[in-house]
Amino acid sequence: MRNMVAVSTCLISIFAVLFFTNYGYTEIDLNTAVGIWLFEEGSGTTAKDSSGNGNDGTLQGGAAWIDGAVGGAIEFNGTDACVETGEKLLDGLEEFTIIAWINPNGLTGGRIGLVGQNDSPEFGINPAGTIALWTPTGGTVAHPYDHPDGEWHLVAGVADENGKTTYVDKDSTSGGAAGNHGSSDFGVNIGGCGIWDGTGNWFTGGIDDVAIFHSALTADDIAFLVDNGLRAVLAAVEPAGKLAVSWGAIKNAK
Repeated sequence: MRNMVAVSTCLISIFAVLFFTNYGYTEIDLNTAVGIWLFEEGSGTTAKDSSGNGNDGTLQGGAAWIDGAVGGAIEFNGTDACVETGEKLLDGLEEFTIIAWINPNGLTGGRIGLVGQNDSPEFGINPAGTIALWTPTGGTVAHPYDHPDGEWHLVAGVADENGKTTYVDKDSTSGGAAGNHGSSDFGVNIGGCGIWDGTGNWFTGGIDDVAIFHSALTADDIAFLVDNGLRAVLAAVEPAGKLAVSWGAIKNAK
């Protein structure tokens, strides 16, 4: 029995090595993640934080559980739905990364919130048709979003020593100033409840696999996430016995 367990563990480890070698895996340091919300719960009003920091979110208004890019996701109704963390996760940072998978249902207006902390880093749609990252000290960097409704795409905002970069999948636009990107008295929200402003900024559509890092992910990191998803990174540090389920989810999503 022990030999069978040892062989199984070895095979899983070899599979993991081959997977990450084949897909050009670049190490993403999960120790810098302050919030990871996979939206896998499927019921209730709590969105668990998978980063280990206990920054669970609370579903508000008409936020509803749906199928996502991989596994579960949350649908936002554009009028009163959001996920509130109640935590100031984007205070006083020189480097950070915000990522989310989104499936919009109409992006006809501006100041639509995806993820952010009002008066600190704010990330969403502004103006209409663009994904924008704004900080009080670095201004706005926006990249066009021209995908049709009904499709899942990765969007990201990154701040580093050179300024800021906004991604839509693997395409990006860079600019703005580097430095401390500000602090505020607001908490981080997802999908509305105040991201560009103190309240409102409602998103319509699905959001999945949201994460905030206190580090700047590279273009290679973002490309890996586009191809393989956030769960691939989490699977790399899961106990061996959980890997088979994670690989199956990733395979089905590709």
